[in-house]
Amino acid sequence: MKKSKRFASLSVISLEEGQQIGTVKGLIVDPANKKVAALIIEQKGWFKEQRFIPYHKVHSVGSDAITIEKNTCVEKASNLSEIVRLLKDKVGVIGSKIVAENGTVLGYVDEFYVDLETGAIAGLEFSGNLLNSVIKGRAFLDIAHVRTLGKDVTIITDEGLENIFKLEGGLQETVKNIRESTGQLWDTTVQKTKELSTSINKKVKKDKKTDPKPDDQASNFHDDLTRNQDKSAAPEEPSSQEQPADKKDATKEPLEETVITPSEDNDRKDAPPPA
Repeated sequence: MKKSKRFASLSVISLEEGQQIGTVKGLIVDPANKKVAALIIEQKGWFKEQRFIPYHKVHSVGSDAITIEKNTCVEKASNLSEIVRLLKDKVGVIGSKIVAENGTVLGYVDEFYVDLETGAIAGLEFSGNLLNSVIKGRAFLDIAHVRTLGKDVTIITDEGLENIFKLEGGLQETVKNIRESTGQLWDTTVQKTKELSTSINKKVKKDKKTDPKPDDQASNFHDDLTRNQDKSAAPEEPSSQEQPADKKDATKEPLEETVITPSEDNDRKDAPPPA
């Protein structure tokens, strides 16, 4: 098998003439028969007319060149009406969306493989959606599981979903990896949940130890209320500053009455003023 993109730019050599006729420019796909119908050839020289080689006229496909028996194997478009029709249909396979019969979208075709002896398409290489998000890689599907090669969409059978192979390994290995990764994710989630629950329980226990109980709070409140009522019921003693004037005077000693005689009064008048 050979990847379709490996055909591009390969030299085309005539065995009978020993001449390089041109290079491969592209492939024409027959979607109904799931095969390569012809090679598009770009000839050498000033007048580069596009011509075709029907695949059944290809002698051999090597790593560096494609060989044909003679120059007459290369034909003009006017002689190949069916090839021209396929060319106009532009069913290139690469880039088409892959959808299963049940509606599952797998991704897009990146490449297809060609059987070198017959030109039949052997399988598809694709990636995207399921592969990139879960399997992480490109996968291969045998052409036997392809129902339709359309211009925009490639349809595969539901059985094909069970026969997808990674290019690095089989589907069984892939499924095992998916299960392991899913199990690890679940275990991690459970562990995190347990840690969060333990942390919450510790916090609740700590709060219970530090905060007074509801009964204690009610008892303390009742005691405070009783003390306040007792204080409000007891009469307050007025302060010394607020006592009545008559009570203040009653506490003072009575003043002694002083009697001044007329002689003492005259003596005070005659006395000289103090210096």
